[in-house]
Amino acid sequence: MSTDSRHDTSSWNYFDIILSFTHFVGFVTICLNGYFFNTFKDGLGWPTALNQTGDWNQNEVETMGKKGDQLHAFLMVLAFIYFQGEALLAYRVYRHDAKMVSKLLHTALHITVIGLAITALCVIIISTNNTGYNNFTSVHSWIGVCLIAVYLVQFSFGFCTYLCPCSPGKYRALLMPVHRAVGVSTFIVACVQCCLGFGNVLLEGQPACFGDLSCQNRIEYVGAFCVLSIILYTLLVLALIIPKPWRRVKTPDELK
Repeated sequence: MSTDSRHDTSSWNYFDIILSFTHFVGFVTICLNGYFFNTFKDGLGWPTALNQTGDWNQNEVETMGKKGDQLHAFLMVLAFIYFQGEALLAYRVYRHDAKMVSKLLHTALHITVIGLAITALCVIIISTNNTGYNNFTSVHSWIGVCLIAVYLVQFSFGFCTYLCPCSPGKYRALLMPVHRAVGVSTFIVACVQCCLGFGNVLLEGQPACFGDLSCQNRIEYVGAFCVLSIILYTLLVLALIIPKPWRRVKTPDELK
């Protein structure tokens, strides 16, 4: 065996190790966030429409109207961190299979991201309306809308250009670096956006026990580890998809 072959084998062995750890971190990230958002405040749930004729005090309005905040946050993490990360990894994980397998899985995961993101957007709009506040008044909301818009454009571009090619092959090759750069940038912005949103959740009306780290179920520590796991998973995915030696190459069947 040549030195180059041994080096390639060793490199892919490192890739597989990092990939296994990345999937583990992704699983832990979803479990931590699911536990946190289902435990924090009122837990996961669809925002409750208040009966306008009822005798509601301000605390009840805040509690019932904002019940969807945790669901919104969890769906966004699930969509833009986990499923988007898995979509970016599709071409690496299934590098030995026919390219169409990777394309279809890549597309299906992105469709899942879009569906979850739109659902999460509807949840937070309903929740905000229920409490009588205006929508889209924060930087976090503006970034979120821009992120979803860019994601939809990126998906439409990739669908028309690569899954159902409408352009010549040489143009697809020229546009691929742009497609990759936008995809990576979107993933990084999504991580930052989720961390900003998490900060809003933790700082807005947090229990007093957060100040002295004395919560009964240690939910303050769970919240901190949720943010750390989101960042770690993002960095691991980027470490796998950015290096050129680990990019998918044509299989022997595709070279025929």
